[in-house]
Amino acid sequence: MRTFGAMVIALLVATAVSQERLDFLERARTGTAKYQDQTNAVLDGYRRIGRDFPAMGEHWIRINLLFDGKIEPERPEFLTYVNVGGKPVLLGVAYALPLLPGESPPSQPAPMEAWHDHLRTVEDETVLPRHHFHMVDSGKPRLAMLHAWIWTSNPEGVFAADNWAIPYVRLGIAAPRNVSLPSARALSLLSGGIEFFSMSIDAAVTLTAREQTAVRGLLERARSTVEESVRTGALDNLNDHWNALSASIEAIVSPQSRAALQTILR
Repeated sequence: MRTFGAMVIALLVATAVSQERLDFLERARTGTAKYQDQTNAVLDGYRRIGRDFPAMGEHWIRINLLFDGKIEPERPEFLTYVNVGGKPVLLGVAYALPLLPGESPPSQPAPMEAWHDHLRTVEDETVLPRHHFHMVDSGKPRLAMLHAWIWTSNPEGVFAADNWAIPYVRLGIAAPRNVSLPSARALSLLSGGIEFFSMSIDAAVTLTAREQTAVRGLLERARSTVEESVRTGALDNLNDHWNALSASIEAIVSPQSRAALQTILR
């Protein structure tokens, strides 16, 4: 039986990923295998930064690697963990480079468009819609980041910033081959999604106190509905649950807010 790593490599070969990138990913897996035990990450200087995000997990940073100007597969600046059954599980890594105005991230080990820039804190920008889009010619110093999901699959690709298979992983549920974004968002309500989407909505629009209370109530009720579907094995209903939640939220906010929430809810 092939290991997960072997299956990932086989998949990448099938999708015509270059040998250079395959080598980088294999070195990354070999170099970070010891961090499957989070104790080793702590001993090597990694510390948690920011929140636990539904489609990214926790970011653990090794600050002394951040300013060395190197991208080394065995020594990622970030490790990404999620809690599964009360245990931290390593799912991926992320590489980071501080860039000055006019500088660009390297074209290896991933295409330049796979990198995303942070101009503020990782926490602030992760809750913003379309945070993972590369900002060209921002004219400001920024931190360029590249995720690599080397210890779990990602339907969007190994270098995609978000991994919406994670809500399934957290609950010990096998993720479908083609993860439906609405279904994954619905499932995330059981593992921190309420806080995340509340923050995302607050970052995107200004709601009245009454609207905020109503949105929170809708999220809580949707969580109960999703919980029942998981309990009964009715996972095919998750997509409908999220679409119903989206429609309910859009119905209680202003038309201007409704348009701004499209990237979060649809």
